[in-house]
Amino acid sequence: MKKTLLLIVTCIFWFSLYLYIPFLTPYLISLGVSATITGIIFGMHSFTQLVLRFPVGIKSDALGKQKPFIVMGLLFAAAAAVIMYFFPSPAMLFVGNVVSGFSSTMYVAFTVLYAKYYGKNETSRAMGTIGAVVEAGIFAAFLAGGFLYQKSGIRILFLASFLIGAVGVIVSLFVKEEPAKTVTIKKSDLLVIIKNRELLVSSVLCILVKAIVFATAFSFTPKIAQDIGAGGIETGVINALFIAASVLGSLFITTKAGVRLGNTRMTVIGFLILGGYAAAVPFVHSIPLLMAVQFIGGLGYASLTAIFMANAVRHLGPDQKAAGMGLYQALYSVGSALGPVLLGIFADAFSYTAGFLVIAGISAAGLVLTFFAGRKQLMD
Repeated sequence: MKKTLLLIVTCIFWFSLYLYIPFLTPYLISLGVSATITGIIFGMHSFTQLVLRFPVGIKSDALGKQKPFIVMGLLFAAAAAVIMYFFPSPAMLFVGNVVSGFSSTMYVAFTVLYAKYYGKNETSRAMGTIGAVVEAGIFAAFLAGGFLYQKSGIRILFLASFLIGAVGVIVSLFVKEEPAKTVTIKKSDLLVIIKNRELLVSSVLCILVKAIVFATAFSFTPKIAQDIGAGGIETGVINALFIAASVLGSLFITTKAGVRLGNTRMTVIGFLILGGYAAAVPFVHSIPLLMAVQFIGGLGYASLTAIFMANAVRHLGPDQKAAGMGLYQALYSVGSALGPVLLGIFADAFSYTAGFLVIAGISAAGLVLTFFAGRKQLMD
């Protein structure tokens, strides 16, 4: 029961945070904001996580508690939505994204507490399961968001996000956590975490994945969709299809076939899919075809993030996992912060097609690093 309750809270958390995400970029551009500034505003959500996630992981390890951070995360998700509802201007959307980024920072507590519910050798299974629930929450948010946006515009999404977040706060109060001893994080422990090769390789690989996905699927692909005639519901469905495929990817790594393929082969396949996806999007001029391309792109995304998350902390001790997960999630935020900005810069300087092709090229770097990590046995 405690596992199910935490998964429900996790689903609510990401539903609240992502309900309005597909519509932020088109909305900002409709206000006359440049693609570069739009990328910066969108990226602030991730920049906040870059700054705060590692300290939050250290603090939760030191306290020996994750639940307070889970409750706080939902509180700030609701607060971000309130800011954007009452002040839907570019400047305040910037502020709202900073606050929502602070909320997302608390996700490290969700993953660490859920992993505690499993045995030491079941980390991959735990991360695959909670990863699938995260994607399911985002999937539902995109579908519901598309429907609400088409009916009433973007402000109703901010209001609904607040209400869902408030419900999540109440439900999170019932999350179960066994009392744990407080831990003093020593400098030597921090050095062990920072120098862990599996964690560093997984972080760099995830930086590349997040740069691709946040620049495209979560940021500028919805703009491309609306340019070719997609309405609110169709934009929501297009984004939901990316996430639906992601759920399948998260679950696949827990199957016998996924285990047989191994992390290195799965990572190679994932980067090939994402690179092809990013390169294809600007050349699509049909909504049904864009839906198909989105689904294919999603197949590569969540399988990669689940692999990297489990690999990042598998050699860390129990008292180091929250700090390690915090560092991992902080580092990969570099990608999700800079990806939209990079695409925006090239879109303003050249074209959206150029921006998407540059982002697609990031997958080549991912392939090179994956081959290196595989040879050093840092993935399997």
